[in-house]
Amino acid sequence: MMSSYDRQRQFDRPQLQLQQILQQHKLWLETDGNKGTQADLKGADLRGANLRHADLRDADLRDANLLGVYLWDADLRGADLGCAKLQGANLWDANLQGANLWKADLQGANLLGANLQGAQLDTNISHCLDFQRAAFTADALPWLILHPKWSEWKDVVQIEES
Repeated sequence: MMSSYDRQRQFDRPQLQLQQILQQHKLWLETDGNKGTQADLKGADLRGANLRHADLRDADLRDANLLGVYLWDADLRGADLGCAKLQGANLWDANLQGANLWKADLQGANLLGANLQGAQLDTNISHCLDFQRAAFTADALPWLILHPKWSEWKDVVQIEES
């Protein structure tokens, strides 16, 4: 029979592994790849994780389960979020410049104030909860106008030239 101590260690293990991955990724970023390891979270189950202010630049998050993840003010520049499940994720003020969001599930995701300049989008943006005050490049406009609230938000969204 598993003791309460062993159950707690088993419960903490995924969070500890995530912290180790983030620490190694930070070192990798700080040393231009000479030390540490680039975050490989492809297919990871990170449901409900608190990654507020996380530095996930250039991280591989393809196919990751990020359901309800708290990514407020996270740095996701150049991150690969292709096919990631971001339903209900909080991406307020997140920096997603140049991120790959192709086929990511953004149903109910909150992108309020996020920087999505140069991000690879598709019709998925029309399913997000909010992208008011967000910044996009002009190439995102064909996708943005598909959002049901575009007519309400068009004056508070920043569109920069590509």
